[in-house]
Amino acid sequence: MIFAIVIVVAVTALIAPWSFHIGDRFTPFITWQGVGRLVDSAGREYGLYAWFSPDLRRGNRTITGPRHPSPQYAIRGKATVCTASGLKIPFDLRGDVSGAWLNLDGKPIDFGLAEHTDAKPKRHFTLYGSFQGPALVMDDHKSMFMYLMSDANLTPARSYTSPVPEKYAKTHLEWGNEADFDRLCAQLPH
Repeated sequence: MIFAIVIVVAVTALIAPWSFHIGDRFTPFITWQGVGRLVDSAGREYGLYAWFSPDLRRGNRTITGPRHPSPQYAIRGKATVCTASGLKIPFDLRGDVSGAWLNLDGKPIDFGLAEHTDAKPKRHFTLYGSFQGPALVMDDHKSMFMYLMSDANLTPARSYTSPVPEKYAKTHLEWGNEADFDRLCAQLPH
């Protein structure tokens, strides 16, 4: 067991050394977790909890282009969104980090969030941003509103409507755990 842990740590140090220093903090367990308010363009607030680590199964790859400086690292994890009405929706998190080597500060990162359910179709949206010191600042590029109803609850099924240009959501995640998320959800304005 100890030998397997040593191998995983060594491979991670070679492939994704940034995973030991995320969001201006030492992360010896190669994971980062954060909590924040997801605020939409109408001022409605949602709670967001996310944790991620490098996805060593997908590894890293070299992609060139203006949005993806080389190299690009895969990440995976979980996320939960809560609404003021008390609804909590779990999501699987898959994404990418671009151009990082020893830390993620200022490097492009995206979270693809897909509802954690067997139901089809699944609700999903994407958040884009970067670490700015200890904070992970992200926005949805107007993708979340395909899944939200006017009462701020998530839609019961995927909408095939295009994103509405004047609607968006932004978040500012700081280091935090699930207990912090539960406290945040209880404080959301109704």
